[in-house]
Amino acid sequence: MRIKQTLSAVILGLGLATTAFADQGVRLASGFTDFTTWNLFGTATAANTTPGNGFTYSNLRLTAPSVGDSFGAGFAPDAITLDFNQSFTFDFHFFIPVSNALRGDGLTFTLVGTPAVGTGGSGLGYDGLGANSLAFAVDTFHFSGDPVSPSIQVLQGGSATPLAFKETVLGDNIRDPDFQFYAAVVYTPSGNNDEKGTLTGSILHTNLGTFEVSAAVDLSGVGIAEVDAFGQPVHTVYYGFTAANGLAMDGHIITSAVPVPEPSTYAMLLAGLALLSAMARRRTSPACLGV
Repeated sequence: MRIKQTLSAVILGLGLATTAFADQGVRLASGFTDFTTWNLFGTATAANTTPGNGFTYSNLRLTAPSVGDSFGAGFAPDAITLDFNQSFTFDFHFFIPVSNALRGDGLTFTLVGTPAVGTGGSGLGYDGLGANSLAFAVDTFHFSGDPVSPSIQVLQGGSATPLAFKETVLGDNIRDPDFQFYAAVVYTPSGNNDEKGTLTGSILHTNLGTFEVSAAVDLSGVGIAEVDAFGQPVHTVYYGFTAANGLAMDGHIITSAVPVPEPSTYAMLLAGLALLSAMARRRTSPACLGV
């Protein structure tokens, strides 16, 4: 896959510049995520690489470029607890390498009680995943009567039928490995302590603009319902991604990057560690202990 040297600096900057993030959620876009530690299903694979352009990448490849009829999922190894009467935000970077003429089918960011992969094709690896799930989808194929692709959608209950959608009119520009897309999923509660609110999903591209979709959601059935130490309702969920490509051969890739330290940085780090080690030895020497 081809990745520009300036890519991570630009996109990571976008993630860091995004404001108004809630305390709940996980910012995958602004920190390094090692996807090789995640739970993988179906065709999903994960690998880390340092191509020599100043960055180390971790790529979660849900479907493989040039391999059709594949569908996969990847979920973080540990569940988290969310209070659905409070706001939350997740963000991430994704890209779809240029493939054959037929574009499809798409990917989702998903919250679910039990990690798994759903059906392929138009199911996006999400359909059938479970009634206790919620997803933000980037759908890149449509049948007659469906939202024209590429569209962004809010899905719930393990169904690929959207609660809401936004047609982006991006066409094949959704396939762009050089300038990866930044995506954010933001939940705003109603304020009525009823675990209801508005879920907003957006994708941003440095050259193509920002696209956003919102839907009213009831999250009382998402994840595994519990009660915290203060008697408040909370939900245990796994967060992750699903994708499928059906008759197309698109790859759907979630990516994370971190700058590789320069040799001078390593030297400073080693010098600092040596200094700390010397200080620790001095503090535990017989003279310092008064022996």
